[in-house]
Amino acid sequence: MPRGICLIGWTNKEGFFLIHKYPADFELTEEEVMRIGSLHRMRRLDANVITLKLKELNVVSFFSGLITAQYYIAPNFVISLCLEKDENPKDYVKILPLGSKMVLSEFPVKRFDARTTTFRDVLSNIGQTYLQTLPALYNAILNNEIKVNEDELAIILAAERKESALQIECNQLREELQSKNSMIETLQGMIKELSEKIKSEETLARFKASLESKMEIEKLKSEVLSLQKQLSAKEEELKKEKEMNELHQETITLLLDYKLVMQHRDIETREFLKELLESLAPYQDEFHLQLIERIEAYLKHIEWIPEAF
Repeated sequence: MPRGICLIGWTNKEGFFLIHKYPADFELTEEEVMRIGSLHRMRRLDANVITLKLKELNVVSFFSGLITAQYYIAPNFVISLCLEKDENPKDYVKILPLGSKMVLSEFPVKRFDARTTTFRDVLSNIGQTYLQTLPALYNAILNNEIKVNEDELAIILAAERKESALQIECNQLREELQSKNSMIETLQGMIKELSEKIKSEETLARFKASLESKMEIEKLKSEVLSLQKQLSAKEEELKKEKEMNELHQETITLLLDYKLVMQHRDIETREFLKELLESLAPYQDEFHLQLIERIEAYLKHIEWIPEAF
């Protein structure tokens, strides 16, 4: 039976931190929380699921993904199910991601930039619904109430599934290539053996068999070359896919940083102009009135309301 479940958050300032755990007497150290979160980030930045072993626990854990990557419902959160040492975490790798929406979908604010927020900001944004939804998820798992929907799971883990499919295809090509090379080695051994016998017993039948073996080897070599090209193409496709994902994530991150800088600059400009207006207020001559009117018009032009991330 699962020993407990926990909700973990992440910010750029504090890293991974424990938000809530259930049952209350279930223990999880800060070091274990950081290890779970770090393994997710090392795996990939998109939504992903992992299994791992701690000192006294087996763990299956779901990471919702970063805001700059392909995330699920609410970015920057981890839900970890901690099991007894004799339990198999792979039994829950489909159930936990599907059940995570019970917790994530109830957050009042689901999308905010964890690079500029703190632990307290995160708690303020997500409210306290997790105090009810996290135990509800734990009990639903215990009672086998979460049904596996492969289509929904494929959407949640889309980025991970796509890379895994390419990796599987590459592995299959490698195995087939190894099999063909093994067949070539076997036939070359047969040719060598036949060649030695032809020296002492030059017959047409054996010569023909040797010739057919050579033709078979040439055919296999051609097939091996084709498989090598396919494998190379798949590996290049996999490499490009990873590069595109990294470029996409880096571009989004740079755009968000630029937006924050421009918003901060507008705030400073607006404050300066407001102070200037206050200093010009006593002057009522035509020149100063026109100057005040132009400053007020510019203030309206740069007025903005910060967007929630």
